[in-house]
Amino acid sequence: MKLGFLQGVYEHDGPFATVYLDTSADTEEAAQAIDLRWRSARQQLAERGADELTLQTLAGALSDHQWRTGQRGRLLVASQGRVVFSDELPQPPTDFSDDERAGFGALPHLMPYLRMRGARIPYVVAVVDHEGADITTVNAARESTDTEVHGSGGHPIRKTPSPGMSNERGHQRAVEEHWARNAADVAAEIDDRALSAGAERIVLAGTEQQRGLVHERLRKKLQDMVMTTGAGHRDRKASDEVLQQEVSESIRSAVEAREAETIQEFERERGEHDRAVHGWQSVVGALQRGQVRTLLRASSGVGGEFETLRIGPAANEVAVNGTELERMGVDGITTVPADAAVVRALVGTDAELVFVDPGKVELDGGIGAVLRYSDVSTAG
Repeated sequence: MKLGFLQGVYEHDGPFATVYLDTSADTEEAAQAIDLRWRSARQQLAERGADELTLQTLAGALSDHQWRTGQRGRLLVASQGRVVFSDELPQPPTDFSDDERAGFGALPHLMPYLRMRGARIPYVVAVVDHEGADITTVNAARESTDTEVHGSGGHPIRKTPSPGMSNERGHQRAVEEHWARNAADVAAEIDDRALSAGAERIVLAGTEQQRGLVHERLRKKLQDMVMTTGAGHRDRKASDEVLQQEVSESIRSAVEAREAETIQEFERERGEHDRAVHGWQSVVGALQRGQVRTLLRASSGVGGEFETLRIGPAANEVAVNGTELERMGVDGITTVPADAAVVRALVGTDAELVFVDPGKVELDGGIGAVLRYSDVSTAG
């Protein structure tokens, strides 16, 4: 999971108020129930030191929220009277502890949110035909952008020649050249969209022959992430239910493949005592040095020997005790929940996060890492 979409959160100064709220609206008394839950969360935040301006800002954000029927939840993060991050939760946070539902401290507590949301890999869906394509780009923050590509006009797009046309072979050649030009235009747009979003999957839907032409013209490094399907038609604006199911299945399989690849790489590097570590002390040391490329965290929330870590102002200023940071000359040392410190360090050092089934890989304390480089201090 790429975490760049959270970078803006840490550009704000704390302290941060983090609220996970059950916003299910499946009964006639839903509004009243949500209000009672918010009042409880607000009281907890106030008791933990949240300022009145931030509390009012959170209340305003909830009042502006559009409630929809069904079981769901909402995450809000605010600092100094401003909401700095919010998102819908796929299900209500009913299993959260009181500390997780409402927290106030130097860092936002985002690991529960990341576990719940799962890996939202960026992807591109293109529904193509001989005339162009409808392209939808979804980034890691689940924000979507729609683009329509029109092929060049004034050229034949069907192989059946018009009445009176004598050169049938020439007509067919002109049609095929037109299809190829349109495919090149579509592929160029997909290239741009996929690269800008950091896409990890491309779904090509629509007309079979044109899918092949577009696929051939994509950048080589993008071709391996393509999944094709005959579902979807441009006149339906990619809203075909079968297409949506195909896209969901493709993304799910990509997430599972990413987990399997990460575990395999971790086990290989750990076996060679080279570029892999596990356990809180080793992983925190690697985060401090900016070594972590991919962090593995148990999906079930397995705890460890450290409930809290010490941090300084910079993302990689993280340690299991304050003495270590003091030796580094770090000022403004504070204590935060361990997972909150880990998420900030991952975002600040451009590292990825992958949740893994604890039954598939052995990790001391439910945490491990594949490193960017190795040295003698991280061997084993």
